[in-house]
Amino acid sequence: MPLVPCRACGHTVDTSAEACPGCGATNPGRKMSRQQHDLIVLLIQLVIGTALVVAAGSWVWNAVGPIVKSQLAKPAP
Repeated sequence: MPLVPCRACGHTVDTSAEACPGCGATNPGRKMSRQQHDLIVLLIQLVIGTALVVAAGSWVWNAVGPIVKSQLAKPAP
C-alpha cells in the first residue's frame, strides 16, 4: 500500500489507515477531512440554490410584472 503524509501532522501513514499513529487523526490519508468536504458541498448547494431563486424571481417579475402594471394603470369605472 502507498504511504502518504498525514493531513494533520505530516507523519507517514498508509492510505488505508483508519487513524494516524502519530496524532490520532481519522482517515489520515485523505486530503481533506469529512467536515471540510461537507462544508464545500453545502456552499455549492447554497450558491446553486440562490441562483435558482434569483432566476425564478426574475422570470416571475418579467412574466407577471407587466400584467400587474396594466391592471393598476386602468382607471376605475
